[in-house]
Amino acid sequence: MTEKKLSARERTERAVAEMADTVMRDTRWDGMRTRRARRGIVVVMIALLIAMPVAWLTLPALAALGVIGLAAIAWWALRMSVRVVADLPDEYLDERQSRVRDRAYVESYRWFAGLTLLAATIALIAFVVASDDDLVTIELSWGAVMAIFWAVEGLALALPSIVLALREPDRT
Repeated sequence: MTEKKLSARERTERAVAEMADTVMRDTRWDGMRTRRARRGIVVVMIALLIAMPVAWLTLPALAALGVIGLAAIAWWALRMSVRVVADLPDEYLDERQSRVRDRAYVESYRWFAGLTLLAATIALIAFVVASDDDLVTIELSWGAVMAIFWAVEGLALALPSIVLALREPDRT
């Protein structure tokens, strides 16, 4: 008897379930799950979140991509340090983990909104200072666009896990 061919969605759901089960039981990364180690990873992640736009503005594109690669590695370590709780759907988390994840998302949303509003306020002040007769021409280089993109992307992806890493005690 042949097994029914799985749809793409069913294959994805099965892969997520297997990954969640593996990560929740995995003890290989327990060294990264201590409070001290998580704080260290957060410091590295924040440094790389700052370095990404700086790299795009000051370095050649290939070097900036290298910084993005380092940030991806730090993001992976950050996610493993909190057992990817920030990224899993409800059905893979127990009630405590689900509540912790939800609180982390609320707090990370507040941080993201605050940082976005701060950047917009700085841009508005720069506009007011630089404007002549309410007219300013803005020219963005490829590096500037990439700097903005990677800064926003990095913050959006990393903040929930950063909040979890800083808020959770040693059990995760």
